Amino acid sequence: MCQGLSYNQTIVPNLLGHTSQREAVTRMSFFNSITQSVCSVDIRLFLCRVYAPECVAGQVRRPCRSFCENAKRACEGLMNSFGVSWPHELQCSSFSEDSCKSSNEPTKGENCSAWLHL
Repeated sequence: MCQGLSYNQTIVPNLLGHTSQREAVTRMSFFNSITQSVCSVDIRLFLCRVYAPECVAGQVRRPCRSFCENAKRACEGLMNSFGVSWPHELQCSSFSEDSCKSSNEPTKGENCSAWLHL
């Protein structure tokens, strides 16, 4: 799902604590039909930035709260129509709005080491 994005390096464990890209792929498979429906132009990139966070200059770039809210707002209705709720692990309140204000600034203190294979 994350192939062909504008980045090719990520971190393991990811933002949700998945310890391998294989585990992340398994968890992301839940969203395959959602991303194919194109309910939001942001959903694929948002999910990839959570499950396979972008790394820039060796630092993690986290998704921000408003990016999450845009993806959720656009896709939550479709998910609800299938009897599925927005996942608790992706609650937008867990993402900082600060990273939106400085979207080009990667998070300090985390080092990237894995090449993206998702």
